[in-house]
Amino acid sequence: MGQALHRLDNCIICNYFDAICYRNSCLFGMDSDGWCYLLYISKSFHILEPRRQTYFQENPMNQNQDQLSLNIGLDDYVSLDKFIHCNSTQDFLSYLKSTISDDSISNLYFIWGGQGVGKSYLMQALNREFITLGKKTFHMSLRDNRITSHEVFQNLESMDVVLIENIDNLQKHEDWESEIFKLLNSALTGQTKIYLSSRLVAKDLGVLLKDLESRLSYCTAVEVPEITQEEKIEALKQSSLRKGITLDIKTIQYIVNNTSRSLSDLLQLMNDMDSFSLKKKKKVSPALIREFLQLKASSSHK
Repeated sequence: MGQALHRLDNCIICNYFDAICYRNSCLFGMDSDGWCYLLYISKSFHILEPRRQTYFQENPMNQNQDQLSLNIGLDDYVSLDKFIHCNSTQDFLSYLKSTISDDSISNLYFIWGGQGVGKSYLMQALNREFITLGKKTFHMSLRDNRITSHEVFQNLESMDVVLIENIDNLQKHEDWESEIFKLLNSALTGQTKIYLSSRLVAKDLGVLLKDLESRLSYCTAVEVPEITQEEKIEALKQSSLRKGITLDIKTIQYIVNNTSRSLSDLLQLMNDMDSFSLKKKKKVSPALIREFLQLKASSSHK
């Protein structure tokens, strides 16, 4: 850890990372041995990568003191093989896995689908797959309001893989769109592979630059399918079994009927319930779920 962090005044120089990830207020890197370094920065920043060195530099547009706290990471359970396998996702997952290959048909992929279908999980899983293959990756989400400069997109062509979530949140300014255009161009002329995710199809993004609109049309569109109610129940079973939790059908039905119908929300609930049951030293049951949901609801109203 000490070797990776050289400075903490104006910038941090990280020369040892094969993978860099900034997402949901989180910044961390992974070295060639698989060690994950968690970086805590006291100032807002943008990212530059001149001369193949990565600099996390203070953003002059935002001088507020603001510590970034880590709340996600390269979770061990995140994997394409552990995504929901069912009739609705079988062909989709098979194709998505094929894009990882060096001889895949395209370097540009546009992953789209409705709210809560699992796009973020899939982007994290792709990131992990490429890291396992020894690729240098950059992963970020445009939903993070700490990203205040379009310069975050500069010089990313030196990475093997770039994953940008929530491209539908891209600011409607020429400077921002121009940088994305340059990034997509680098994938067409070089070796960098780029994945974008969005709730909207590319043609509905409403971008201002015609050049960017044209480049987005080069992306191979991959739709994340909606799964059926029965498949959501099976998804909860799979998720709980991976955590060593056996849920009876009554408990699963209670979760589905009394919480969000979004797949991503349901799976996040399983993670939260797992932690809550360990804290309470009780088995997951409808009663414990009810207690957890009531506690969560009361906390949100404070």
